[in-house]
Amino acid sequence: MPTPTDDLTPGWEQPIPLGYGQGAKEAQFVAAPLLAAAALGLAGVVAGAGDDLFLLSGPTLLVLVLSALLLIYSIQLAYHARKFLYSKQDVFDWYGLAIREQPQRLLQLCIEQGNDFRTWVVYNNRANSLFNTGTVLLGFGVAAALAPGHDSRQQPWRWGAAVMVLLCTLGEIYWQRRLRRKVNERATHPRPRIGQGGS
Repeated sequence: MPTPTDDLTPGWEQPIPLGYGQGAKEAQFVAAPLLAAAALGLAGVVAGAGDDLFLLSGPTLLVLVLSALLLIYSIQLAYHARKFLYSKQDVFDWYGLAIREQPQRLLQLCIEQGNDFRTWVVYNNRANSLFNTGTVLLGFGVAAALAPGHDSRQQPWRWGAAVMVLLCTLGEIYWQRRLRRKVNERATHPRPRIGQGGS
């Protein structure tokens, strides 16, 4: 049986794709802290070693520290954004199914959810952008740390590793753009929202 607001707009907002919120949470609350720790750990190694062991120790330090800061800031933004992501079912869990008998209140909650969802989108997109940029900078920082200095041993191996990491980092940039384009394409053809024929 339809709820009293099924024919009204706006409908309940939902991420596209539906798992986007959960995926962002995993990246921002699991991967980002680990990557930030890796960036800071490697920065400590570069800072503590002699200048002749690394080709460009100063710029390498700068890139690694900047990577860590962007990843940490992405965590902070994601934490702030997460407060604004909730579903129709969350509303019913908090207010009970009896809220369906109060169509005006239910409509007000639907509008609030839509406003909160749009706030989540803004902050979550910023957090994702910082996460992606921090990840790319970490790749460049690792490649720079692998580039051997004048007193470094096994220079061919280190150059080979640096080139591999650099190529993978460029692949990461391509992959990020491709995924973003796919998500944007799906968002231009949204499915019906909950309360407007969606489920």
